[in-house]
Amino acid sequence: MGCNMEIASRTLIKSAIIVFLLALFGLEVAAAKSVTAVALFNDKAMIIVDDSKAKIVRAGSTYQGVKLISSNTDKAVIEVDGERQELVLDGTVLLSGSLGNEPSAAYGRSITLYENELGFFEHAGAVNGQSLNFLVDTGANLVVLSSAQAEKIGLDYKDGFRSFATTASGTAPMYGVTLDEISLGGIKLRNIEAGVIVGNFPKKSLLGMTFLSKLDMNRSGNKMVLKRR
Repeated sequence: MGCNMEIASRTLIKSAIIVFLLALFGLEVAAAKSVTAVALFNDKAMIIVDDSKAKIVRAGSTYQGVKLISSNTDKAVIEVDGERQELVLDGTVLLSGSLGNEPSAAYGRSITLYENELGFFEHAGAVNGQSLNFLVDTGANLVVLSSAQAEKIGLDYKDGFRSFATTASGTAPMYGVTLDEISLGGIKLRNIEAGVIVGNFPKKSLLGMTFLSKLDMNRSGNKMVLKRR
């Protein structure tokens, strides 16, 4: 009996030491790095933490280290390590030293996307730091935004190269621009060529090959992994 108690005591001590060392040297690689709001409801929200599958979380509950404090149809409030942050629909919060743990050196190397109910891959991202929802389109040569989307995020596109694009409604003016930065789930690429079509087409911004060609894409079933080279 005494021997068993001694072994159990040693095991507990070893476990405590391991936990202490992990905390001391910042080796808790499982800490959340980004949170995305997929859908917002009263007192609950559907969120993606890092590359996890979207999950509905109720106010007061915690999912992968992220606690949902409150939510309505306009915004949610999340808490990580005692710090709170507002999260809007299709918006992504990148967790830094001011919210959760500092991202590791491997942060932003890959992201996993899941098919929506229509069979498309889409994910919240940002252009020049402004939130924007993207639809992955390997058939598009460029990243494509509508002028309505561009104006919403404050993108000055009218100084770009003017041409024309064929849309479902016919031909529309398009401006060629270079975006300073596009981020998607933590992957950040700079100086991306894009087109801005005048009007409301496309309804969702298209993540075309000027972005995707810089990544390795691997599709398996209903998920797609994008990875930086």
